[in-house]
Amino acid sequence: MRLADGAPAGRPLLDRHPHARSKTVTSLSRALTIRLGLLGIVLLAALIAAVLAFTFITEDPGALRNDVTSQIIQQSIRQSSESGLQVEKTAGLAQIERASPRLWYLVSDGRSVVEYAPALRPGLPIDIRLDGPTIAAQMRVGGDNALAFDVIEKDGSRVIVATGGGAPGWDLILGYFLRAIVVPALIVSVVFGIIIAAAIAMSVSYISARLRSAAEAAARIDPRAPRGLLPTEETPVELMPLTTVLNSALDQIAGNMDVQRRFMNNVAHELRTPLAVMRSRVDALPDQPARLQLTTDLSRLTTIVSSMLQLARLHATELPFEPIQLNALARSVLADLAPLILTHGVDVALEEEGDLHATIEANEPTVRAALANLVDNALRHARTRSTILVRVLDGAVLEVIDDGVGIASGKRNQALEPFNRMSQSSTGAGLGLTIVRDIMAAHGGSIAILGNDGGGTIVRLAFPPDGTSRD
Repeated sequence: MRLADGAPAGRPLLDRHPHARSKTVTSLSRALTIRLGLLGIVLLAALIAAVLAFTFITEDPGALRNDVTSQIIQQSIRQSSESGLQVEKTAGLAQIERASPRLWYLVSDGRSVVEYAPALRPGLPIDIRLDGPTIAAQMRVGGDNALAFDVIEKDGSRVIVATGGGAPGWDLILGYFLRAIVVPALIVSVVFGIIIAAAIAMSVSYISARLRSAAEAAARIDPRAPRGLLPTEETPVELMPLTTVLNSALDQIAGNMDVQRRFMNNVAHELRTPLAVMRSRVDALPDQPARLQLTTDLSRLTTIVSSMLQLARLHATELPFEPIQLNALARSVLADLAPLILTHGVDVALEEEGDLHATIEANEPTVRAALANLVDNALRHARTRSTILVRVLDGAVLEVIDDGVGIASGKRNQALEPFNRMSQSSTGAGLGLTIVRDIMAAHGGSIAILGNDGGGTIVRLAFPPDGTSRD
């Protein structure tokens, strides 16, 4: 046996998700935000449409036309120190004058008056004071002769605007509503929209936090005993059925696993005594080929029973953990296996990279068993006069590399299942890698079977540094 130290560093410690495929992921938060946002836009549009419809239905047509006409006139007023008060013939005002044969209006700043069609203007029944408050009013004089009068602030002075008989087109009426109703409504809606968006974001964040809490609880479930551990205390009502069903399914799976473990444990215990009796009787037989064959078969059967017991014990109790140095443990295991290695005529090399004194929180007997299983498996599949490499990386990763026939990439996960022998000529029980897999699960670590560039197989065991990932 040859032990070699100081191999060059630089290769990655873990190959994560080598066969992962990109998938389209739907974000619940994004979907809720988009849907609620679209709902808010639809409701806002419906509100604006309802306000417009209500106004057109309930507003007196004459008063509505006078209001629009008054607004157009107010936008046309011009004042200057040279020319005084003027009403400019804007496009809107000219359009109303052409379409309104009964139109009249009066504009006054207390010093000068500008009138249009004064013969059509009725006598005003009240005095309008420039020094009073600004007003906007509608009134009727002489039955259907409606008029509007306003006192407004214009360029720092008070101006009276009175008008009647206007017939503005629908384009001017809609423009008036856009300025007088829709724009302020939009401003208010934007403010409320920001408030509602913040409330939606907070609600979605709350739901997402509850989902993350459930996902974290699911990640903490022990695969060896998947009892229902998903929280129900703070779970939203909408998610409660899913949580309840998952917890029930986990309990059923755990119950079935318990039945299987008890069965394996009972069968293994019941077989130990008959096997011991058979072994003693076979040993008493005279030396002959039949005895040698029986001894080989009994040894294989005993190995299977021992492996079944080891699996049962591994799942039955909580393993005690302590700080161990993986580098020192690897040297010790290889020293213990030296006689077995010599009988196979194979060299075993140990390479150590990174911190040689790093420790992990682990159960030493089971870690020793895992490494011994991997080395024994490599010895049985290695070519004659080949080299098996045991590598320790940063005190937390173990690799066992052989140059045997290897395992096809599509069958590597299958190799970890119990009683699965990758070759019909194999003399193993098909439980070695299963035991290693369960030992790594108990430590919160991982096992990966990889291909070796030079042929053969790499089995990689990755432990959490200092036990940080073990729950």
